Amino acid sequence: MAEPASAAAPRRLVVVGGGPKALFALEALASRLDPEQGPPLHVTVVDPQERPGPGAGYATDQPDAVRLNVDVAILDAPASGAAGSFAAWVREHRPELAEDPYPPRAVVGDYLLERWKHCRERWRGIGPLVHRQGTAVGARRDGEGWRVQVLAPGAAHPEELACDELLLATGHAGTHRGALAAAWEGPERLVPAVHPVGTMLDPASVPPGARVAVRGAALTFLDAALVLTEERGGRFVADPGSGALVHRRGADEPATILPTARHGLLLHPKPAPGTVLPHDARAAIDQGRRRLAQARPGAVAASIPQVIGIVEDTAAALLGGAASAREDVVRTLATGREPDLAEGPGSAERALRRAVDVAAGIVVPGPAWALGRAWSGLYPQITRALRGSGAPEPVWRELRDAAQVLERFAFGPPLITARKLLAMLDSGAVDLSWLEAGTRIGPRRITGVPAGAAAADVVVDAVLAPPGVRRLHDPLLEQLRADGHLHIRPGRRGAVVDEDGTALDAVGRRVEGLVLIGRPTEDHVIGHDTLNRHLHDEIDHWALRLAGRVREHA
Repeated sequence: MAEPASAAAPRRLVVVGGGPKALFALEALASRLDPEQGPPLHVTVVDPQERPGPGAGYATDQPDAVRLNVDVAILDAPASGAAGSFAAWVREHRPELAEDPYPPRAVVGDYLLERWKHCRERWRGIGPLVHRQGTAVGARRDGEGWRVQVLAPGAAHPEELACDELLLATGHAGTHRGALAAAWEGPERLVPAVHPVGTMLDPASVPPGARVAVRGAALTFLDAALVLTEERGGRFVADPGSGALVHRRGADEPATILPTARHGLLLHPKPAPGTVLPHDARAAIDQGRRRLAQARPGAVAASIPQVIGIVEDTAAALLGGAASAREDVVRTLATGREPDLAEGPGSAERALRRAVDVAAGIVVPGPAWALGRAWSGLYPQITRALRGSGAPEPVWRELRDAAQVLERFAFGPPLITARKLLAMLDSGAVDLSWLEAGTRIGPRRITGVPAGAAAADVVVDAVLAPPGVRRLHDPLLEQLRADGHLHIRPGRRGAVVDEDGTALDAVGRRVEGLVLIGRPTEDHVIGHDTLNRHLHDEIDHWALRLAGRVREHA
């Protein structure tokens, strides 16, 4: 007599990474498995954090000054139905934040912990779901499966976990080849990272009254600036006359914070929450979406010049469609600044002040605003149009260069954060002179300091590890690549994967049982720094395939 299906040996899944991407993947898989009828599936989540769910980016011990940079409305209810949306959760648990589109990241972490708890409960009828605290440091083929080496905290040697399926769902890497910590020789004290802010930016690391040079001028710089202000006694109050924010300095703040960046400019803020584009603008973006869908009617990716052209056309249409508007759009994309904003002292501040006024609806938008709205409005269609692009390296570099400008216009901080930055410029807490002078930090020392400027006391590295595989110090990814399981196209950063995230080798064969989602695949699939689980399809395709294999295994 045949054994019942429930007696079959369980399938084994190891998930490397315990942040939101891993959570979304397990929720999607749970929604496709019947806990009453399905055969067991053993899942082990490997992650260095004490508790899976938030990941390092949404750690629950962060101060409130570290806030979300995207509208939290994208955190909808999971596919499994095991938990509610963030909006429903916050109304019950933190009602004072129910109307805040950019809540503290720690609060988002609390929600993700609760969501992880519901996910585990949903899995009880499917099979064990356990968390193994540690770091995956290697993986090798074992027949049709894998053996994953996991190094526990404080352990001298890794232990092995056997599995049938290995899912890599890692977020930001901890170390990378471009980090200052690898080669710093300067006399300034080096703070090697911004996060976790509780240890990296405490008074012992960044003393009160210090001159602080920051490598980077993007979102992580803003995290650092606000922590070094709001967590040091500084506060922001509205001027009763103008309504502008005024920075009241705290006694324990640094003397000055000096950001630096290659392009010498700051991020543009997002429009004020609730801003609705006019009908003509919405129609222009809808037209751009249709054109992008037509640019990739099948499996072949759209051409990069065609995609950039659609973005430029859409931006010009947002400004009225005149030939002069398109000329301004093209020039702004090429230079990174609007045509009437000259380079030189004060240029970064002038660009920021204009961007804040545009976002607040005070002044008429220009080409930077139009490019930002076009890029953000078309972004889901752009990710689909360019997925798996085989464009030659020089052409891909053109896209990377354009995307750096477009993302600065589209995906900057909330308007309130930009207004706080302006207040810190007014108070002298932030000084843009090094940014505008082209001062460089790294890899070994500071160069290009303006004549007569005082030296920095502390250097903070606010440049995160890049996405992809190439430039990371990650022994697991390095081994998989050395063994031929991962392939990276010329000029790209991330691994090539199939529609369900399964790795493809150098000749295009599927590496069955090895799946990558998120940042390790950047450039083959673009746009992973998001809590929006609907932007990419790999998780859903993976969950559908694995659920089918689990049922077949029975």
